[in-house]
Amino acid sequence: MSIDWDKFKRAEAGDYPERWKPETEGDSITGRITQLRIATMPDGTQYPSLTLDCAGTQREILASQSMLLRQLSEKQPKIGDNITIVFTEIEKLSGGRTLKHFNVTIDGTATRTESII
Repeated sequence: MSIDWDKFKRAEAGDYPERWKPETEGDSITGRITQLRIATMPDGTQYPSLTLDCAGTQREILASQSMLLRQLSEKQPKIGDNITIVFTEIEKLSGGRTLKHFNVTIDGTATRTESII
């Protein structure tokens, strides 16, 4: 049996923009969507990836949080749309799980989003 090593290859440095990873309540990102693609994780799961132009700097948003994904699916952002995502709070749940809360605005339409991680 042979292994398909190609599936373990990572993109070369510079192939993808730096990923936005909110860590502190109040962290936010705003930009114009320049690319939409499907990102495939090593375990085979797939998530939408949005590339934003943030005042001349390219950043990636991986929509892997379930409620963020749901809200983006409902809004169906397109290339050229302006988007703002604000990490508003993290709620601790039982069993060590957390619930992330976000506010999402696409071209002026606000939506609260949440995600369990």
